[in-house]
Amino acid sequence: MKYQLCILISFFSLISCQKKEQEIQARINNNKENLNNYLEINLDKDLNLFICELTSVNPNIKKDFEIINRNDTIIVKKRFLESDNFDGKNIKIEGDHKFNITIKYNIGFNFSGDEKRTQFLPIDFIIKEKITPNFVISPLNKLSKSSEFQTFKKLNRQKIYYQAYSTFLRYYKNIPENELKSCCISDFNKYQKISKINKKNIYNLDLEKDLITYPDYKFMIINLKDLNTNKSYVIKFLKEENERQNELGDINKTLNREEYLDWEGIYWIYPYDLNSQKIGNYYINIFKNNKEFGFSGDNEFNYKVEINVKDNVLYIFDRNNKVRNPLAIISKDKDNKFYIKSDLIKIDRQDLKVTQNGYLINWAKTSDNVPNLPQY
Repeated sequence: MKYQLCILISFFSLISCQKKEQEIQARINNNKENLNNYLEINLDKDLNLFICELTSVNPNIKKDFEIINRNDTIIVKKRFLESDNFDGKNIKIEGDHKFNITIKYNIGFNFSGDEKRTQFLPIDFIIKEKITPNFVISPLNKLSKSSEFQTFKKLNRQKIYYQAYSTFLRYYKNIPENELKSCCISDFNKYQKISKINKKNIYNLDLEKDLITYPDYKFMIINLKDLNTNKSYVIKFLKEENERQNELGDINKTLNREEYLDWEGIYWIYPYDLNSQKIGNYYINIFKNNKEFGFSGDNEFNYKVEINVKDNVLYIFDRNNKVRNPLAIISKDKDNKFYIKSDLIKIDRQDLKVTQNGYLINWAKTSDNVPNLPQY
């Protein structure tokens, strides 16, 4: 009896899957001229992939996305913040080819206070899954509730909270007080409350309700292997792409020796006044076998980094995040003085003013030239 029951369940599951596939195929076949809510992505001659049933205020879903063919990758970028996402949607490949499909997600944390752009924290969690054509891409809320992601979140709790807290304060600090009061009094009150909290107590805040920072994915990579032709296709769906990164190309390229020697050394900056009770400094080490960016002191952090140089500017990237904004940008003027820009750097000192190129940062060729005690 149990055996027969299992056969029946398997049979009805198969029928259900086939019915779903037939429904999608029928919609595609019957609506060739009017697939306004199906995003069509051309893979090859007479071979198209559809992301099904996207929503949009535009009459044609194609207006919500930009599709770029770059080397061997098809990049799909959202044109608007409110454009729909791919997670939770069906994938359908037109035709009778058989495919192996894997999807890789980069899930991080998005500060949602800024309505004009996405602001992801420099924190990443990579997860992969294998799907079949005509099946739903796993929705984000399912992935973010997985045991793997929850474990990652727990192990990186301190880093997540510090970055979310710093991003929250930095965003609202840059809005004039009167403007924030007049437009968004609840946001103003929340900012006043959180800005006065002792840093040791920030972990008592709610990440989503108080710091308005939510799990979200920065990008999704769909890898397709056509079993009929043995061809492979890559589609990368981006919520955020740094234009500067496009110009730089592959961040893992090998710098020539002359480029490398120009930037080799130790960079550091003290964020506090010399008479402050706080201690700590930001540091960047650029050596052949040791490249890192961090802060030593309360709420310390440390990133292993990769670097790239373009137009006399040093770009510093988190080694574990392949599609991302730079963690820091260092430029050099004609007097051989170095300046740094980074969202991770917060300066309390009154004497150090931010310039167009960022903050003036100290540099030494070796650790022998770094002072033992803080000095400006």
